[in-house]
Amino acid sequence: MLKILDRYAIREVLGPFILAVAGFIIIGMMDFLFTLVDMFVNHGAPLWAVVRLLIFKIPVILVIFFPMAFLFACMLFLVRMAKDNELTVLRASGIPLGRLMLPMLACGVVASGFAFLNNEKLVPWTNHVSNNLIRTVIMKSPPPTIMEEIFFKDEGGRFFFIKRVDSAKAMMEDIMVYELTGAFPRVILAKRASWNEKTWTLYEGIIHKYNEDGLIDYEARFESLQLHVDREVRSFYDQQKTPIEMTTFELKQKIDVMARGGANTKDLFVDLFMKQSVPVSSFVFGVVGAACCLLFVWSGRDWWGVIVSVIVAVLLVGFFFFLTAVCRSLGRGGLMHPFLAAWLPNLLYLIVGGVVLLRQSLFK
Repeated sequence: MLKILDRYAIREVLGPFILAVAGFIIIGMMDFLFTLVDMFVNHGAPLWAVVRLLIFKIPVILVIFFPMAFLFACMLFLVRMAKDNELTVLRASGIPLGRLMLPMLACGVVASGFAFLNNEKLVPWTNHVSNNLIRTVIMKSPPPTIMEEIFFKDEGGRFFFIKRVDSAKAMMEDIMVYELTGAFPRVILAKRASWNEKTWTLYEGIIHKYNEDGLIDYEARFESLQLHVDREVRSFYDQQKTPIEMTTFELKQKIDVMARGGANTKDLFVDLFMKQSVPVSSFVFGVVGAACCLLFVWSGRDWWGVIVSVIVAVLLVGFFFFLTAVCRSLGRGGLMHPFLAAWLPNLLYLIVGGVVLLRQSLFK
Protein backbone atom coordinates (compact mmCIF):
# COMPACT_ATOMS: atom_id res chain seq x y z
CA MET A 1 0.00 0.00 0.00
CA LEU A 2 1.29 3.44 -0.90
CA LYS A 3 1.66 5.88 1.96
CA ILE A 4 0.05 9.31 1.88
CA LEU A 5 3.36 10.99 1.01
CA ASP A 6 3.90 8.61 -1.89
CA ARG A 7 0.41 9.14 -3.30
CA TYR A 8 0.77 12.88 -2.92
CA ALA A 9 4.14 13.00 -4.71
CA ILE A 10 2.99 10.75 -7.55
CA ARG A 11 -0.17 12.79 -8.10
CA GLU A 12 1.69 16.10 -8.05
CA VAL A 13 4.32 14.87 -10.52
CA LEU A 14 1.92 13.04 -12.84
CA GLY A 15 -0.33 16.02 -13.58
CA PRO A 16 2.40 18.45 -14.72
CA PHE A 17 4.12 15.62 -16.60
CA ILE A 18 1.05 14.88 -18.74
CA LEU A 19 0.54 18.61 -19.31
CA ALA A 20 4.19 19.06 -20.30
CA VAL A 21 4.07 16.11 -22.71
CA ALA A 22 1.03 17.60 -24.45
CA GLY A 23 2.66 21.02 -24.62
CA PHE A 24 5.94 19.69 -25.99
CA ILE A 25 4.10 17.65 -28.62
CA ILE A 26 2.46 20.84 -29.89
CA ILE A 27 5.78 22.69 -29.87
CA GLY A 28 7.59 19.85 -31.62
CA MET A 29 4.95 19.64 -34.35
CA MET A 30 4.92 23.35 -35.20
CA ASP A 31 7.90 23.44 -37.54
CA PHE A 32 6.86 20.23 -39.22
CA LEU A 33 3.29 21.50 -39.51
CA PHE A 34 4.37 24.55 -41.52
CA THR A 35 6.12 22.29 -44.04
CA LEU A 36 3.10 20.01 -44.39
CA VAL A 37 0.67 22.89 -44.81
CA ASP A 38 2.88 24.25 -47.59
CA MET A 39 2.84 20.84 -49.26
CA PHE A 40 -0.95 20.72 -49.01
CA VAL A 41 -1.56 24.25 -50.30
CA ASN A 42 1.17 24.63 -52.92
CA HIS A 43 2.04 21.10 -53.97
CA GLY A 44 -1.33 19.38 -53.92
CA ALA A 45 -0.54 16.81 -51.22
CA PRO A 46 -3.73 14.99 -50.09
CA LEU A 47 -5.16 16.22 -46.80
CA TRP A 48 -5.54 12.67 -45.48
CA ALA A 49 -1.83 12.05 -46.09
CA VAL A 50 -0.84 15.27 -44.30
CA VAL A 51 -2.99 14.47 -41.25
CA ARG A 52 -1.78 10.88 -41.15
CA LEU A 53 1.85 11.94 -41.39
CA LEU A 54 1.36 14.47 -38.61
CA ILE A 55 -0.05 11.77 -36.32
CA PHE A 56 2.77 9.37 -37.18
CA LYS A 57 5.35 11.96 -36.11
CA ILE A 58 4.05 12.13 -32.54
CA PRO A 59 5.99 9.06 -31.26
CA VAL A 60 9.19 10.45 -32.78
CA ILE A 61 8.65 13.79 -31.04
CA LEU A 62 8.09 12.01 -27.72
CA VAL A 63 11.55 10.44 -27.91
CA ILE A 64 13.12 13.89 -27.47
CA PHE A 65 10.56 15.61 -25.27
CA PHE A 66 9.69 12.80 -22.82
CA PRO A 67 12.81 13.47 -20.68
CA MET A 68 12.27 17.25 -20.83
CA ALA A 69 8.64 16.83 -19.75
CA PHE A 70 9.64 14.77 -16.73
CA LEU A 71 12.34 17.29 -15.83
CA PHE A 72 9.72 20.06 -15.95
CA ALA A 73 7.29 18.03 -13.80
CA CYS A 74 9.87 17.26 -11.10
CA MET A 75 11.11 20.84 -10.88
CA LEU A 76 7.57 22.26 -10.76
CA PHE A 77 6.68 19.83 -7.96
CA LEU A 78 9.70 20.70 -5.81
CA VAL A 79 9.50 24.44 -6.47
CA ARG A 80 5.82 24.48 -5.48
CA MET A 81 6.61 22.51 -2.31
CA ALA A 82 9.36 24.99 -1.45
CA LYS A 83 7.02 27.93 -2.16
CA ASP A 84 4.36 26.52 0.19
CA ASN A 85 7.05 25.70 2.80
CA GLU A 86 6.15 22.01 2.57
CA LEU A 87 9.83 21.04 2.33
CA THR A 88 10.48 22.92 5.58
CA VAL A 89 7.57 21.14 7.26
CA LEU A 90 8.87 17.75 6.12
CA ARG A 91 12.33 18.44 7.49
CA ALA A 92 10.87 19.74 10.76
CA SER A 93 8.82 16.55 11.05
CA GLY A 94 11.96 14.47 10.79
CA ILE A 95 11.29 13.24 7.25
CA PRO A 96 14.47 13.48 5.14
CA LEU A 97 14.18 14.91 1.66
CA GLY A 98 15.59 11.67 0.33
CA ARG A 99 12.34 9.99 1.38
CA LEU A 100 10.42 12.44 -0.81
CA MET A 101 12.67 11.59 -3.74
CA LEU A 102 11.72 7.89 -3.72
CA PRO A 103 8.21 8.16 -5.25
CA MET A 104 9.42 10.85 -7.64
CA LEU A 105 12.30 8.70 -8.90
CA ALA A 106 9.94 5.73 -9.10
CA CYS A 107 7.85 7.85 -11.48
CA GLY A 108 11.05 8.42 -13.44
CA VAL A 109 11.55 4.67 -13.80
CA VAL A 110 7.97 4.29 -15.05
CA ALA A 111 8.44 7.21 -17.47
CA SER A 112 11.61 5.60 -18.81
CA GLY A 113 9.70 2.35 -19.26
CA PHE A 114 7.02 4.07 -21.30
CA ALA A 115 9.70 5.88 -23.30
CA PHE A 116 11.40 2.56 -24.05
CA LEU A 117 8.15 0.96 -25.21
CA ASN A 118 7.45 3.97 -27.41
CA ASN A 119 10.97 3.87 -28.84
CA GLU A 120 10.83 0.12 -29.40
CA LYS A 121 7.27 -0.50 -30.60
CA LEU A 122 5.85 2.70 -32.09
CA VAL A 123 8.79 4.75 -33.40
CA PRO A 124 10.25 2.16 -35.83
CA TRP A 125 6.86 1.45 -37.40
CA THR A 126 5.71 5.07 -37.63
CA ASN A 127 9.09 6.17 -39.01
CA HIS A 128 8.99 3.54 -41.73
CA VAL A 129 5.39 4.26 -42.71
CA SER A 130 5.79 8.05 -42.63
CA ASN A 131 9.01 7.98 -44.68
CA ASN A 132 7.33 5.88 -47.36
CA LEU A 133 4.33 8.19 -47.21
CA ILE A 134 6.46 11.29 -47.73
CA ARG A 135 8.30 9.75 -50.65
CA THR A 136 5.45 8.11 -52.53
CA VAL A 137 2.35 10.22 -51.75
CA ILE A 138 3.41 13.67 -50.64
CA MET A 139 6.61 14.20 -52.62
CA LYS A 140 5.30 12.00 -55.45
CA SER A 141 8.79 10.79 -56.27
CA PRO A 142 9.45 7.15 -57.22
CA PRO A 143 11.68 5.12 -54.95
CA PRO A 144 15.28 4.70 -56.06
CA THR A 145 16.22 1.41 -57.60
CA ILE A 146 17.99 0.19 -54.50
CA MET A 147 19.77 1.68 -51.50
CA GLU A 148 23.52 1.27 -51.19
CA GLU A 149 25.25 -0.42 -48.26
CA ILE A 150 21.97 -1.81 -46.91
CA PHE A 151 21.12 -5.46 -46.24
CA PHE A 152 17.78 -6.70 -47.48
CA LYS A 153 16.08 -10.08 -47.65
CA ASP A 154 13.94 -11.87 -50.20
CA GLU A 155 11.18 -14.41 -49.59
CA GLY A 156 13.57 -17.29 -50.21
CA GLY A 157 15.60 -16.54 -47.09
CA ARG A 158 18.57 -14.97 -48.89
CA PHE A 159 20.26 -11.81 -47.69
CA PHE A 160 21.76 -9.35 -50.17
CA PHE A 161 24.33 -6.61 -49.69
CA ILE A 162 25.39 -4.16 -52.42
CA LYS A 163 28.22 -1.71 -51.89
CA ARG A 164 27.57 0.59 -54.86
CA VAL A 165 24.78 0.92 -57.45
CA ASP A 166 24.73 2.58 -60.88
CA SER A 167 21.02 2.87 -61.64
CA ALA A 168 21.58 4.36 -65.10
CA LYS A 169 23.60 1.33 -66.25
CA ALA A 170 21.68 -1.19 -64.12
CA MET A 171 24.98 -2.34 -62.60
CA MET A 172 25.99 -3.15 -59.04
CA GLU A 173 29.44 -3.44 -57.48
CA ASP A 174 30.76 -5.52 -54.56
CA ILE A 175 27.82 -7.83 -53.99
CA MET A 176 27.36 -10.41 -51.26
CA VAL A 177 24.58 -13.01 -51.20
CA TYR A 178 24.08 -14.99 -47.99
CA GLU A 179 21.86 -18.05 -48.41
CA LEU A 180 20.27 -20.04 -45.60
CA THR A 181 18.11 -22.29 -47.74
CA GLY A 182 20.35 -25.37 -47.74
CA ALA A 183 21.69 -27.59 -44.99
CA PHE A 184 24.73 -25.33 -44.66
CA PRO A 185 25.01 -21.61 -45.36
CA ARG A 186 26.37 -20.48 -48.70
CA VAL A 187 28.00 -17.13 -49.42
CA ILE A 188 28.38 -15.72 -52.92
CA LEU A 189 30.73 -12.80 -53.48
CA ALA A 190 30.98 -10.94 -56.78
CA LYS A 191 32.75 -7.82 -58.04
CA ARG A 192 29.96 -6.77 -60.40
CA ALA A 193 26.37 -7.67 -61.19
CA SER A 194 23.60 -6.62 -63.53
CA TRP A 195 19.87 -7.18 -63.26
CA ASN A 196 16.98 -7.62 -65.61
CA GLU A 197 13.64 -7.72 -63.82
CA LYS A 198 13.94 -10.79 -61.54
CA THR A 199 17.21 -12.16 -62.90
CA TRP A 200 20.59 -11.13 -61.51
CA THR A 201 23.84 -11.92 -63.34
CA LEU A 202 26.92 -11.92 -61.11
CA TYR A 203 30.43 -11.51 -62.57
CA GLU A 204 33.93 -12.38 -61.30
CA GLY A 205 32.89 -14.03 -58.10
CA ILE A 206 33.48 -16.86 -55.69
CA ILE A 207 31.18 -19.29 -53.88
CA HIS A 208 31.79 -20.46 -50.31
CA LYS A 209 29.88 -23.24 -48.57
CA TYR A 210 30.32 -23.82 -44.84
CA ASN A 211 29.87 -26.91 -42.73
CA GLU A 212 28.23 -27.11 -39.32
CA ASP A 213 31.55 -26.24 -37.64
CA GLY A 214 31.77 -22.96 -39.54
CA LEU A 215 34.62 -24.12 -41.76
CA ILE A 216 34.69 -23.81 -45.55
CA ASP A 217 33.43 -27.06 -47.03
CA TYR A 218 33.39 -25.99 -50.68
CA GLU A 219 34.92 -23.16 -52.71
CA ALA A 220 34.59 -22.35 -56.40
CA ARG A 221 35.22 -19.34 -58.63
CA PHE A 222 33.02 -18.26 -61.51
CA GLU A 223 33.10 -15.76 -64.34
CA SER A 224 29.33 -15.33 -64.44
CA LEU A 225 26.43 -16.72 -62.46
CA GLN A 226 22.71 -16.11 -62.76
CA LEU A 227 20.39 -15.86 -59.77
CA HIS A 228 16.62 -15.78 -59.81
CA VAL A 229 15.22 -13.29 -57.29
CA ASP A 230 11.61 -13.49 -56.14
CA ARG A 231 10.85 -9.83 -56.81
CA GLU A 232 12.10 -6.99 -58.94
CA VAL A 233 14.88 -4.94 -57.43
CA ARG A 234 12.63 -1.89 -57.07
CA SER A 235 10.27 -3.76 -54.76
CA PHE A 236 13.01 -4.32 -52.19
CA TYR A 237 13.08 -0.64 -51.36
CA ASP A 238 9.93 -0.65 -49.25
CA GLN A 239 11.37 -3.50 -47.16
CA GLN A 240 14.64 -1.70 -46.47
CA LYS A 241 14.83 0.06 -43.15
CA THR A 242 17.22 2.50 -41.59
CA PRO A 243 18.21 1.98 -37.91
CA ILE A 244 15.54 4.43 -36.70
CA GLU A 245 12.93 2.32 -38.50
CA MET A 246 14.04 -0.91 -36.79
CA THR A 247 13.31 -2.47 -33.46
CA THR A 248 16.19 -3.58 -31.26
CA PHE A 249 15.75 -7.18 -32.42
CA GLU A 250 15.76 -6.21 -36.10
CA LEU A 251 18.84 -4.06 -35.66
CA LYS A 252 20.67 -6.88 -33.87
CA GLN A 253 19.85 -9.20 -36.74
CA LYS A 254 21.19 -6.68 -39.24
CA ILE A 255 24.40 -6.27 -37.24
CA ASP A 256 24.91 -10.05 -37.11
CA VAL A 257 24.44 -10.43 -40.86
CA MET A 258 26.74 -7.52 -41.68
CA ALA A 259 29.38 -8.80 -39.26
CA ARG A 260 29.41 -12.16 -41.06
CA GLY A 261 30.01 -10.29 -44.29
CA GLY A 262 32.95 -8.38 -42.82
CA ALA A 263 31.20 -4.99 -42.92
CA ASN A 264 31.90 -2.21 -40.43
CA THR A 265 29.12 -2.23 -37.81
CA LYS A 266 30.35 0.41 -35.35
CA ASP A 267 27.77 2.97 -36.38
CA LEU A 268 24.99 0.39 -36.07
CA PHE A 269 26.18 -0.61 -32.60
CA VAL A 270 25.98 3.05 -31.56
CA ASP A 271 22.39 3.21 -32.84
CA LEU A 272 21.60 -0.05 -31.03
CA PHE A 273 22.89 1.16 -27.67
CA MET A 274 21.17 4.53 -28.12
CA LYS A 275 17.84 2.75 -28.50
CA GLN A 276 18.39 1.68 -24.90
CA SER A 277 20.06 4.79 -23.48
CA VAL A 278 17.70 7.47 -24.83
CA PRO A 279 14.61 6.25 -22.91
CA VAL A 280 16.62 6.09 -19.66
CA SER A 281 17.32 9.82 -19.96
CA SER A 282 13.78 10.45 -18.60
CA PHE A 283 14.89 9.06 -15.23
CA VAL A 284 18.24 10.87 -15.48
CA PHE A 285 16.56 14.21 -16.16
CA GLY A 286 14.36 13.66 -13.12
CA VAL A 287 17.45 13.29 -10.94
CA VAL A 288 19.03 16.39 -12.50
CA GLY A 289 15.88 18.48 -12.05
CA ALA A 290 15.51 17.47 -8.41
CA ALA A 291 19.20 18.19 -7.79
CA CYS A 292 18.90 21.69 -9.30
CA CYS A 293 15.89 22.54 -7.14
CA LEU A 294 17.41 21.31 -3.89
CA LEU A 295 20.72 22.99 -4.69
CA PHE A 296 19.39 26.50 -5.40
CA VAL A 297 15.91 26.78 -3.84
CA TRP A 298 16.26 27.23 -0.10
CA SER A 299 12.87 28.59 0.95
CA GLY A 300 9.43 29.61 -0.28
CA ARG A 301 10.59 33.20 -0.83
CA ASP A 302 13.80 32.32 -2.64
CA TRP A 303 12.61 33.38 -6.10
CA TRP A 304 16.13 34.03 -7.32
CA GLY A 305 16.92 30.45 -6.46
CA VAL A 306 13.95 29.32 -8.55
CA ILE A 307 15.12 31.41 -11.49
CA VAL A 308 18.70 30.17 -11.20
CA SER A 309 17.59 26.54 -10.93
CA VAL A 310 15.45 26.85 -14.08
CA ILE A 311 18.26 28.52 -16.03
CA VAL A 312 20.79 25.92 -14.91
CA ALA A 313 18.39 23.10 -15.82
CA VAL A 314 17.80 24.54 -19.30
CA LEU A 315 21.55 24.91 -19.86
CA LEU A 316 22.14 21.36 -18.67
CA VAL A 317 19.49 20.05 -21.08
CA GLY A 318 21.13 21.88 -23.97
CA PHE A 319 24.57 20.60 -23.03
CA PHE A 320 23.19 17.08 -22.67
CA PHE A 321 21.97 17.00 -26.26
CA PHE A 322 25.23 18.58 -27.44
CA LEU A 323 27.23 15.96 -25.56
CA THR A 324 25.00 13.21 -26.96
CA ALA A 325 25.60 14.43 -30.52
CA VAL A 326 29.37 14.61 -29.99
CA CYS A 327 29.58 11.15 -28.41
CA ARG A 328 27.41 9.67 -31.16
CA SER A 329 29.70 11.10 -33.84
CA LEU A 330 32.80 9.84 -32.04
CA GLY A 331 31.27 6.39 -31.70
CA ARG A 332 30.23 6.20 -35.34
CA GLY A 333 33.71 7.31 -36.35
CA GLY A 334 35.38 4.60 -34.26
CA LEU A 335 37.00 7.07 -31.83
CA MET A 336 34.90 5.90 -28.88
CA HIS A 337 33.48 2.54 -27.90
CA PRO A 338 29.84 2.30 -29.10
CA PHE A 339 28.50 1.51 -25.62
CA LEU A 340 30.33 4.46 -24.08
CA ALA A 341 29.25 6.74 -26.93
CA ALA A 342 25.60 5.95 -26.25
CA TRP A 343 25.67 5.89 -22.45
CA LEU A 344 28.31 8.48 -21.43
CA PRO A 345 25.90 11.48 -21.24
CA ASN A 346 23.43 9.50 -19.11
CA LEU A 347 26.14 8.15 -16.82
CA LEU A 348 27.80 11.52 -16.39
CA TYR A 349 24.56 13.35 -15.55
CA LEU A 350 23.34 10.53 -13.33
CA ILE A 351 26.54 10.48 -11.27
CA VAL A 352 26.76 14.26 -10.84
CA GLY A 353 23.02 14.66 -10.22
CA GLY A 354 22.95 11.70 -7.86
CA VAL A 355 25.85 13.02 -5.79
CA VAL A 356 24.23 16.47 -5.50
CA LEU A 357 20.85 14.96 -4.69
CA LEU A 358 22.30 12.66 -2.05
CA ARG A 359 24.30 15.46 -0.44
CA GLN A 360 21.36 17.88 -0.36
CA SER A 361 18.99 15.22 0.93
CA LEU A 362 21.27 14.26 3.81
CA PHE A 363 22.73 17.59 4.88
CA LYS A 364 20.30 20.33 3.81
